[in-house]
Amino acid sequence: MYGSDLAHVHEDAFARFAERAAPELVRLLGRHGIPSGRIVEFGCGGGCVARRLTHAGYDVRGFDVSPSMIRLARVKAPRARFAVASLADTRIPSCDALLAIGEVVTYVAGGLPALGRFFRRAHEAIRPDGLLIFDFIASVRGRTYPTRTFAGTSWTMAVRADVDRRRRLLTRDIVVVRTVNGRSRSSRETHRVRIYEPRTIVAAVERAGFVVQMPRSYGRAALPRGDLAVVARRI
Repeated sequence: MYGSDLAHVHEDAFARFAERAAPELVRLLGRHGIPSGRIVEFGCGGGCVARRLTHAGYDVRGFDVSPSMIRLARVKAPRARFAVASLADTRIPSCDALLAIGEVVTYVAGGLPALGRFFRRAHEAIRPDGLLIFDFIASVRGRTYPTRTFAGTSWTMAVRADVDRRRRLLTRDIVVVRTVNGRSRSSRETHRVRIYEPRTIVAAVERAGFVVQMPRSYGRAALPRGDLAVVARRI
């Protein structure tokens, strides 16, 4: 998932949400009494959020399942520390806040039981009054489509998105054609992400020991259509 070609395309053309959200997340942390300290970020991608956090003075530990994304993040945010790892089973370092921005939790294969275990582990790692911040897909309205094409410098991408409503599963089939060192190559990936009802997410986070708010944006950074955010304070 997110091999070298798709990671390149993502950072070249689809990192705008992370770039808009990053300064809003810094402000959000400050408003909740976390002007400094350690931030753990799962699904760190190419490092947009980590870069802004380190510039604001935070100690950032970033994790992503994609080695290609981690390589990009190390270049973009050299002051942060990164590792290839999944939120599903990685030991979470002690921290003041934990972030998973950009629908990261929807990729967890184990569904709500796996997320429940993650929320409990997050509670153990986050200091009292610290924050757990993430977003998820609550509705697929407007998120399915026949094949769409995108293009940038040295690459083109075709994406199709379908939903299995019974299983609440959104599938994206992605083909990337990219020119590298004068030679063209293609790669294909299939991403399956889960759609969650807000009340089930709230209940799981509260059971883990958090007080939950569920905004539709990170400050002025609006979430994609159908997404909701969770800002949860550890008690």
